Amino acid sequence: MVINMTNRLLGIVIALALTSGVVAHAAQAPQRPLAPVTLPATLQTAASHVTETATGAIDPAAAIRAAYQRNRVALEHLRQQASPLKGSAHAAFNQFVSDQELALTQTERAALATTRPDATSAIAAMDKLVASAAAELNRELAQISGSNSSNGKQNGQTQSKGQSGKTDQSNSNGN
Repeated sequence: MVINMTNRLLGIVIALALTSGVVAHAAQAPQRPLAPVTLPATLQTAASHVTETATGAIDPAAAIRAAYQRNRVALEHLRQQASPLKGSAHAAFNQFVSDQELALTQTERAALATTRPDATSAIAAMDKLVASAAAELNRELAQISGSNSSNGKQNGQTQSKGQSGKTDQSNSNGN
């Protein structure tokens, strides 16, 4: 309860600080409007969480729906990032993401089915599903890069042996 109140207060303070900064800039330089800002992914996620926390205090169902949409997009991005996976690994990861999407949908529906949804726990459960998919993708991609680097080393050793073999043959042919 104290943490929720602290998060809400933090969200309000951040919103006020950002608003104050925009107003101060507008007052000092009305001829130079603020340029659109593109936030890095981590800041966008943090801003999204602050927004969801603030919205969750007022309208928990809206916060749950917003988190659901954000997490669906995140799962789709993970699916796209899995393009380096080949064959059965790619198919298995796609199935895993599909299972996570189903669990995400079920979590959202279960949370919204209650009369007073608990936005914090529902959002945390949905975020956990995406984190799990991201961790799985990282494991799969690490296996690929690990096998590629060991194949590269093996190929390098084979090539050097082949070159030394050719050199030996050319020396024997010249005699």
